[in-house]
Amino acid sequence: MDLHGLDLQTGWNAYRKATSECYDKKRNNLKIITGQGEMQKEFLQWVENDPFAVDAKNIDNNKGAWTVTIKKMDKDSGPDLQILFTKFKKIGQ
Repeated sequence: MDLHGLDLQTGWNAYRKATSECYDKKRNNLKIITGQGEMQKEFLQWVENDPFAVDAKNIDNNKGAWTVTIKKMDKDSGPDLQILFTKFKKIGQ
């Protein structure tokens, strides 16, 4: 995912959406390009504050490219299906 050239807020929002989607789809890693500006300087803080990320490492010693390790989904966690069951039960009545 290329975040290079985005402002910090837009970059953060796109990053968080991507890590959430990776978590939901049970993907292990996400490659991120931040460039070597302000976003690169803040990126490790983003990873620390992201509930879906475990850590991040630079790709081939490139300070503006990262591989983010995504947390594994707990076996017990998943979508709350009770909401859907309730809606469908009402529709079927």
